[in-house]
Amino acid sequence: MKIGIITVPDPTKGLHREAELIAWALSKSSSLTIEVIHLNTILTDSVHIESVPSLEPTKWSVLTNGPIANWLDSLDTLFVLEAVNKSIIEYAISKMKIVYVPNLEWAMMKVEGQESVKKWVETIQEYVVRGLIVIAKTKNISKILSLNKIESLQINWSIPDEIQQQINNNKSTKKIILMNAGHGGWSSRRGVDIYVEAIKAMPSNHSFVFMLKTIKPWTEYNLGSCPKALKLIEGFLPREELDHLINSIDLIIYPSRFEGFGLSMLEALHCGIPVMCTDGWPMNEIQTISDRLLHIKIESKNQLRLAFSYEPSPKSIVNNLIALESISLKERFPLRLVTKDLKERQQRFVIQIQSLC
Repeated sequence: MKIGIITVPDPTKGLHREAELIAWALSKSSSLTIEVIHLNTILTDSVHIESVPSLEPTKWSVLTNGPIANWLDSLDTLFVLEAVNKSIIEYAISKMKIVYVPNLEWAMMKVEGQESVKKWVETIQEYVVRGLIVIAKTKNISKILSLNKIESLQINWSIPDEIQQQINNNKSTKKIILMNAGHGGWSSRRGVDIYVEAIKAMPSNHSFVFMLKTIKPWTEYNLGSCPKALKLIEGFLPREELDHLINSIDLIIYPSRFEGFGLSMLEALHCGIPVMCTDGWPMNEIQTISDRLLHIKIESKNQLRLAFSYEPSPKSIVNNLIALESISLKERFPLRLVTKDLKERQQRFVIQIQSLC
């Protein structure tokens, strides 16, 4: 049985990683052949284009060597991620099983040049009737889909990473705090500005080292000069170097306004590192520890298509960090709690993803 997954060529994008983890889960079955193709845009309006090389190929990445229609004709099951690509779905839905994994903040379609959530819902409903399988990554995502009369299968998302004891090579007596911002996200969703505001509001005698890892250059955030209290790491890091960095960290912070899921947060938890995150879904659904000092209070929330956009409180970050300053993080957040149920989640993920084929 041959399985296809469509994603983007840029390894710094979450969609590239998403395709890799689905392929990894499927590869645990020896009866499946998995191929990942990369398109410059997953919203292509044609099945007659060719795929492009990945900038960092997975072991499953292939080139179509012709129109993607020919590749589609060879599949038994197709995974479509995030966006509704009507040209591809229309071409393939009568030929094979299609599994769609949406991110609800992108739940919209263009109607006469305007975005429409209603049209997205109606389109998905129509495709479900025709056999489309819709996956919900968390309980709340499943609930929202259900409220919009879209039948879905809830699969609590996981990643391939081993669950391990943190190898903390922090030689400093100060606690090191890291925010891994990636590209910063559409509409400043990762909350770099919130992190910086919190750092500036910290007492002058605090004992933290603040770090920001960002692929997007600092100047593009339009936040003025970088605070002296913030150590900046710019550019793309290979996974080995990123893992080494993460293993020097005491606490990772995610003051996200919204997330499709939050793979980077889950990666930190797999390393045994506690995460302070926005107290809104799906971020707080990934959190493994129910502790007020790891939840960033929100000042407001607004509808964002079928998801919500939150405004995390910088003051809440400051209060949490001040409370944690004199506490042993390993005692407050032991490994067994940081990684609670992650192994079982990973095993269920593999079984459920394979069951779709």
